[in-house]
Amino acid sequence: MTELEIKVILADSISNQYPEYIMGIEFPFQFGERRADLALLKEMELTSYEIKSATDRTTRLSYQLDSYKSYFDYCYVVCEESNLKEVRNNTPRSIGILIVSNKKIKHIRKSNKFKNHNKESLCSTLPINFLRNKASLKKINSKHDLCKHISSKYPIETIRKWSRLNFKERYETASKLVKIEKGDAINKDDIFTLTKKSPTKLVRRTS
Repeated sequence: MTELEIKVILADSISNQYPEYIMGIEFPFQFGERRADLALLKEMELTSYEIKSATDRTTRLSYQLDSYKSYFDYCYVVCEESNLKEVRNNTPRSIGILIVSNKKIKHIRKSNKFKNHNKESLCSTLPINFLRNKASLKKINSKHDLCKHISSKYPIETIRKWSRLNFKERYETASKLVKIEKGDAINKDDIFTLTKKSPTKLVRRTS
């Protein structure tokens, strides 16, 4: 299966399991150096899903997931039956595993909850104007420096809350639009809607 095909199945499964979902596709974090294939906000907790199709390499997966654990509350790898063994061998036991089988999502292992987040990573997804306002220092121009300053000034709970609220603001409108227009199942057009930057108002797609 292609990554897009797996995304469609995963997003549809999540939409059925969590009707009040707020979901983002290709969500950038850690100053844009990383992208979560799919991210889900539920009750102000953020879950990441990293897709590994049968043709993807998994040798650096454990290293890659370290950055996910520093930002997200829960982390899952989504794979196929054919590469499940390889994913297991390269994934820490703290990371959850899902497989796609017969166009359905099957739970293999539950994710631990991660609390030891990196403040600067959490700050990295916040808008620079927001950071400048919280920093109260006009002389800092670099986003990296702003994040470092904010990290020294505020507790982890506050920065984590800001990051979750920002995710909600960024993807809530697009998620609502997909809910309104969804047919029997989420499709590739819905994935595109959840990938691009959300509009400020609901605008129906035209065919």
